[in-house]
Amino acid sequence: MMRLSKLNRRFLIISIKLIKQVSLLSLSLTLFATAINVVKMPDAQASSVTSQAKVLAKKYHFKGQIMLTKNYAGKAETIYVGDANHKKGLKNNKNTIYPTASLQKAITGAMIEQLVAKHKLSMTTKLSKYYPQVKNSQSITIRQLLDHTSGIYMAETAPSSVLTEQQAYRYTLTHLTSTGNHAYHYTNANYTLLAGIITKITKKSYAHNIQTRIVKPLKLTHTTDKYQASDNLVAAVSYRAGTTYQARAYEKRLFSSLVGAGNLYTNAHDYYKIICGMRNGKVLTRSQYTQLRHNYQVSYAGGMYRYADGTKSNHGADNGYDSYMYATEGNQHAMVYFANQRSTIDANTFAAKLYALVR
Repeated sequence: MMRLSKLNRRFLIISIKLIKQVSLLSLSLTLFATAINVVKMPDAQASSVTSQAKVLAKKYHFKGQIMLTKNYAGKAETIYVGDANHKKGLKNNKNTIYPTASLQKAITGAMIEQLVAKHKLSMTTKLSKYYPQVKNSQSITIRQLLDHTSGIYMAETAPSSVLTEQQAYRYTLTHLTSTGNHAYHYTNANYTLLAGIITKITKKSYAHNIQTRIVKPLKLTHTTDKYQASDNLVAAVSYRAGTTYQARAYEKRLFSSLVGAGNLYTNAHDYYKIICGMRNGKVLTRSQYTQLRHNYQVSYAGGMYRYADGTKSNHGADNGYDSYMYATEGNQHAMVYFANQRSTIDANTFAAKLYALVR
């Protein structure tokens, strides 16, 4: 009986050890399964980000589209809010386009940088080479036009009629004031002059250059002149902030005068492709982009602002529309929105709240 008791105890000890090993194996499998779920978290996070963006859009009466990404365009999420044309019952969707407004300045800047890279001009080339009739043009450089330090001032006023591209250049030349003061001063005229310089160098229209230098290389499908847009694209109607679709009158005359500074239409996804193309070699190389951005030495260069934390932004407002891009310089984290009814809070504040979702 004694020998049997010892055997039983040994059997019991062995059984306990086996149970512990099985338990550890079970725990390991549980942890592995949890790890798999963690790998899937980005999708859940993306869903959470879009949900939070929708909450912000509703809270501040925003109508339009918002694109958000934490890891480049492959994982971008776009939400569409409200109506593009309330009277016709058309919703904001992937085929809705909006005025670029001042977000276009970065595009014009990129085309200038392309010409610099081809040695067609330089950052120190003087404005007098192309527009000698502008006062002080012999002391205004391409770099100063890009950075709004040219000393040129011009109010944003609508011409008496809709202008052609060449008429827009002449309108700018006759309405600008050149002060000789090279402190920073933001004005559309700088970029309309840059657009004119592009046409003078290439012997082609600005519209042609947009197609060949930007639209085709990036295979954009929603970047166009509103009045040449394909039938499937819908230009959003502008509505007054905080209202229930009170339409604003669209000022086509002003729009026509902003060549190079705000006379295109696009959407959030296309615009994100543009800013990515300005670094990935499709429009500019990274070194060319850095030159356009004045080697990150100033707060505004080449159509975009620069911040100490390594982020960039640009903001446009025109005819009641509102547009905003906020991203890291490398575009990994980004927010782009286009609104046909702007938020009821300051655009900078609204953009910062959205960008915080993907920071």
